[in-house]
Amino acid sequence: MSHELTPQSSPNQPPGALPPEAGYCRYCQAPLSAFYYFCLACGTPYKPFDSVITPDRPRQLSNEELVRLKAPQVATVFWTYLATIIGVGVFSYVLFREERPDLQLFLNELGVLAVTCVFGWRYRQLLAVQFKRFGFDHYQAWIAIALTPPLLGLNLLYHDWIMHLARNKHDMFQELRDIGISEGTMVLMFCVVPAILEEIAYRGLVQHWLQAALAPWRALVVASFLFAITHLSVISCPYLFLVGCLLGWAKQKTGSLYPSMLIHFVHNFVVIEYFPRA
Repeated sequence: MSHELTPQSSPNQPPGALPPEAGYCRYCQAPLSAFYYFCLACGTPYKPFDSVITPDRPRQLSNEELVRLKAPQVATVFWTYLATIIGVGVFSYVLFREERPDLQLFLNELGVLAVTCVFGWRYRQLLAVQFKRFGFDHYQAWIAIALTPPLLGLNLLYHDWIMHLARNKHDMFQELRDIGISEGTMVLMFCVVPAILEEIAYRGLVQHWLQAALAPWRALVVASFLFAITHLSVISCPYLFLVGCLLGWAKQKTGSLYPSMLIHFVHNFVVIEYFPRA
């Protein structure tokens, strides 16, 4: 059955269409349903087709997809550091065995230094902004500093408990002192170098990129988790994650690397001087 366009119909409407406010079909007088754009009885359209179609919405990306899309450098930096630490660690152990732990440590830090210099130079403009900011003019920097002693107390309790369960009282730092490593070298290798290199890598680069892809708290958690993993210590991983969160929070709130570097240095200094353990 064909229908002709009535005088009341709009030129923009399909032939035989009625205005949307009509309650009954113009042609067969059947009741119209708001869920359809046509009369169910005779099939005559009475409103635009698009009015009953839900517009397509883009699929929401997962966190992993957001990181790959907006912060692809994170994977490159993380895997490069991890591969360097493992590779140089294995090489130094094969080369020196357990006879020269000091040279093993030196080669490990030399490898990390080389990787940091490469990435630091490549992304020097990004890091320059973070080094230009003093950071200590933000009250959050002082809150983070004030939280460092309680964190160190937790460190001592946690690792003493772990060592007690493992019945292991081996002191790596004392072993290095016994073979003639000076206190100045200890401070340089365990405090100064990690405080600079690790903060550049994980707070200056990794966390900074993650914040462009994730919510700030998610970026903080992921960067702290990656920071803990690259220390290759299953026992210390939960505690190192908390340390990373404190350092990352200081960096996030101040926009500067100096507060997190200071906290990192103080934390490690107290550990090597007053917390003997494996």
